[in-house]
Amino acid sequence: MEPSLNTWTIFFLIAAVQGLFLSTMIFLRKSRVNNLLGFLLLSFSLCLIYYVGFWTNYNSLFSPILGILSGLTYTFGPLLFFYIKSSKKEIYFNGYHFIPLLLFMAYFFSWSLYPDHLKPTFNRLQSIVQSLQLAIYTFLILRFTYQNKGLSNGALKLYLWRKKVSWAFFGYSLSFVLYYVLVWTGTLKIEYDYMISVASTFFIYFIGYHGFQRQEVFKMYENGRYEKSALNTSASSAILDTLRNYMKEKRPYLDSSLRLQDLGEHLNISNHYISQVINDLDGKNFADFVNEYRIEEAKRLLLEDDQKKIIHIAYDSGFNNKASFNNAFKRFTGMAPTEFRESQSVIA
Repeated sequence: MEPSLNTWTIFFLIAAVQGLFLSTMIFLRKSRVNNLLGFLLLSFSLCLIYYVGFWTNYNSLFSPILGILSGLTYTFGPLLFFYIKSSKKEIYFNGYHFIPLLLFMAYFFSWSLYPDHLKPTFNRLQSIVQSLQLAIYTFLILRFTYQNKGLSNGALKLYLWRKKVSWAFFGYSLSFVLYYVLVWTGTLKIEYDYMISVASTFFIYFIGYHGFQRQEVFKMYENGRYEKSALNTSASSAILDTLRNYMKEKRPYLDSSLRLQDLGEHLNISNHYISQVINDLDGKNFADFVNEYRIEEAKRLLLEDDQKKIIHIAYDSGFNNKASFNNAFKRFTGMAPTEFRESQSVIA
C-alpha cells in the first residue's frame, strides 16, 4: 500500500507535534517534578507518531527498529505514578518500575529468533502484559489518590487535582484495553481504532494541561495559606466524622504517646482544624477526646477478663501509668476501675 495521509492521521500528527511542544514547554520550567510529566507527554507523543506511521504505511520507509516506540506504553504508568507522589521537596523515583520496559525491549530485539508459527501467540501475550501493566498502575494511582485525601483547603485542592489526573489515566487505560478487546474479538475497524486513539490522546493531554496547574496547587498545599481560615459547618462535620472513623478503625489511642500532630499527619489534616472541631463539635479538648476511647477500651477489657490486673488494663488501653488511668476512669464513669468491674459482676 502506498504511504498516504488522511484527515484522521493528519489530526493525530498535529496532536503529536503539539505533545512534543507541550513537553518541551514543561522541560523549560526546569522543575524535577515537572520533568516526570514532560517525559510522559514526550513518550506518548513519540508513540502516537509511530501509530500514525503504522496507519499511513510510512513506517515501511524507515527501519523496523522504530517499532520499539510502541513499547513506550510501559513508561506511562510509572511516570504518572512517580509524578503524583512527588513534591517540590522530594522526588519519588524507583528504577525497578521500568523492568517491564526492559523486558519488552528484550522481546522486541529477539523477535526474529521466534518461530513464525509462535509469533502471533507471543504478540498476543505481549499485548496482555501491556494491558495488565496499565491496569496495575491505574489501581496504584487511584489508591494513592484516595488514601491521601485531605480536608483542609490546600490539601483538598491537591486531592481534587490528583483525582482529575488519576481518572484521566483510568480513561486512557480503558481505551487501551478496549482496543485490544476489539482486536482479539475480531471486531476492530479502522474507525474504531481512530476513535479509541482520539480518546487516548484526549486523556493523556488532559493530564498534561492539568500539569500546568500543579505548581499553584502545591503552592497552596505546602505554604498552608488557608491554615488559619475558619471552617464552615459541613467541613467541620466532615473532619470530625473522618477523625471518629479513624479512631474506631485504626485505634491509634492504644498508643500512649499519641499526639495531636500524629493524627494530623496520618489524616493529612491541619492540627489546628482537628483541635478546632474537637472543641467546637465534641465539646472536649484533645486529651479528653482520646481518653474517652481509652476508657471504653478499658471497660471492655475489665469485663472480658475479671482476673486481669488493673495496671495491665491501663497499659493495654493506652495509658502509661496507673494513676492517670484511675483518675481518667473515675472522671468518665464516676467510679474506680475495680468498682466498675464489681458492679458489672453483680448485674451479671
